[in-house]
Amino acid sequence: MADTAFADLLPAPAEVEAFLRAHPDFLAERPDLLRAMTPPSRYDEGGDPIADFQAAMIRGLRQDVERLSRTSVDLLATSRGNLSRQQRTHSAALGLAAAATPADFHRVLIRDWPPILDVDAVALVLEDGAAVGVDEGPEGILRVPAGTVDALFAREAPGARIVLTPERRGGNRLFGKPGAQIRSDALCRLDDPATWEPGDRRPAPAGLLAVGAFAPGTFHPDQATDLLEFLAHLLAIVLGRWCAPTP
Repeated sequence: MADTAFADLLPAPAEVEAFLRAHPDFLAERPDLLRAMTPPSRYDEGGDPIADFQAAMIRGLRQDVERLSRTSVDLLATSRGNLSRQQRTHSAALGLAAAATPADFHRVLIRDWPPILDVDAVALVLEDGAAVGVDEGPEGILRVPAGTVDALFAREAPGARIVLTPERRGGNRLFGKPGAQIRSDALCRLDDPATWEPGDRRPAPAGLLAVGAFAPGTFHPDQATDLLEFLAHLLAIVLGRWCAPTP
């Protein structure tokens, strides 16, 4: 009944035709509506259908327009996502640069960075010659035995500075207390062995920046890593200055 009642409200074909004849620019001013209409098929004088290349071309053009529209939407979403990540990275960097004391540094890194970067946990892992295992110090800052970082990256990603894990079962103890809930993470070493000179001491403390999420798939190997590496490099510079021996 509802469909019948609604159909009675629709204009008759003759009324639609009369309206379009009275307003010849109606469809020209609404190209989206024109593209949505079905074009008439072409027939010969005897009424037998012939090959209708024009209709086929129109259908093809419509499909191309739809594909381009979807591509434009995807491209716009990707651009917005990239811009958002860049803005988040800049905010995180500015916060770290403004840290004037170790307490400020700790607050920015552990408290401020997770919401700024839209992740669930951030941890700073530093090597300590006296450590025999993962030793949790202040919240989010852990000590590990010397050689841990080199061994981890040699196993996970030889020659790389970063490891992206889409799904980690059993958590990651490098995050301390939140580690049991971590399901995806990015581990970025603070120093780059490729830049070391023979006989030089490491330009930054041996360690890594760990960024984790409770949702699997947050990080994956196909992701760009330049922004995360930038933050790790900045973190290494700050730590290197504070840890450098006093002349």
